[in-house]
Amino acid sequence: MQQLPEQIKTHNIPYDSTNAEAFVYKFTNLIKKKLKQFPYIYGGYHLGKPYDGYMTSSKNPEFHKDFMDPNSEWHYEVIAYGSQNYIKAVEHNLLKDNNAKDNPEWYNNHNGGSSTIIPRVKLMGAIATEITKTKSYQGVVTTYTRVSDLPVKRLQIRKFTLDPTHVKKIRDRINDKNSLEQLLTVILENRYYRGQTADLIADGNHSINAAETSNFGKQGLMPTLVLPESVHKDWTDEEVDIFAMMLNPREENPRLETDLPTIAKSICNMRLNGLDSNSKEIQDLKDFYKLTTGEKSKVSKLANDMYKEIRPDNTTWINWGAGAEKKQIEEIISKECVTKGNETGIFAKCYSTAKWNIHNDLVFILAWNRDHATNKITHYKNYLYHTDEDYKKTWKNKWLKDNEYFIGKILKPHGIKIEWTYLPEKRDNVLKGGKII
Repeated sequence: MQQLPEQIKTHNIPYDSTNAEAFVYKFTNLIKKKLKQFPYIYGGYHLGKPYDGYMTSSKNPEFHKDFMDPNSEWHYEVIAYGSQNYIKAVEHNLLKDNNAKDNPEWYNNHNGGSSTIIPRVKLMGAIATEITKTKSYQGVVTTYTRVSDLPVKRLQIRKFTLDPTHVKKIRDRINDKNSLEQLLTVILENRYYRGQTADLIADGNHSINAAETSNFGKQGLMPTLVLPESVHKDWTDEEVDIFAMMLNPREENPRLETDLPTIAKSICNMRLNGLDSNSKEIQDLKDFYKLTTGEKSKVSKLANDMYKEIRPDNTTWINWGAGAEKKQIEEIISKECVTKGNETGIFAKCYSTAKWNIHNDLVFILAWNRDHATNKITHYKNYLYHTDEDYKKTWKNKWLKDNEYFIGKILKPHGIKIEWTYLPEKRDNVLKGGKII
């Protein structure tokens, strides 16, 4: 494990219990921040570990200049761990939310990019909680709508349609109080959802059915909160689902708690959209429902079963940059690489084709040969692995030919042989010790 550079004076690097393949990080220039000089923040992601010697791949010359200043002082923090696809999405959200490319406080020249959309679980929970407590949101207040005039488009997250026992409890409370005042129906006005546009009722099916069959019938006035399109237009359909699931009736309305299969279904949808099973957003969803440890395990298993049913796959891609596989390849490199005290003439490295940067290797090899006349490097050996099918295709179709040409141009005139060794890509999912490996 390598130490952090001396200019990093403070850091916050949480323990990674999942042994994730990538992480999002952020640098803060403490001196410039204190002096209110811009820019002073840089964010990015890395396929590897916080202490593996990597610091940044920034192309910003001002950041390079400031970071390499021996008198500079920095705070370094790890924001999230996870798979590369998930982490790229987290990085994109971080940069996009701060508009880093146009923000004078940030060194970043762009806001990144990702095809994975991360639902804002905490935001949806905060909105749902505010609505259930205040019957209002962002200046929009509750009005009254005749039950017969409510929209016909109703979003139902739960797997079942109606629970007769729960409907009866609500209906009995309505008849007992001679009022619908304790209920609340939330409507997303002019919402484009799952390919259709309509005024969409987010949950509330039980309350509406109870009102329709109560003594008031369809003529009763239902407390209604109509959220205009401006409030929800940037919500994804997945966020609408999560919001509807998090909406709870007011205290006087008997509550039908969201069941575990419903929570698992939402988690499965989040995973289908590219999130890791242990991502912060999925943990936030579990925490919102105050699940016990046993309930969390059950929900995880249900979600995993749903996920595998939709996306069956009996193999996983091997991550040679983490865990036992990393130790295995590092042991091989240690025995053959000339830098480990061996006189093999081999300089060996292991890289993912998703994030491969050999510039430093080439500089090192030529400098080494300049300084070690009796133990020169004669053989540059690359152990390469793919993180998924997309990166494999990109490597073959785009990067391989150019890299072979570039490296050859640099090393072949010096008589240095170049070898590409592709590590095994996949392994079968087998049960070992009760866990999938």
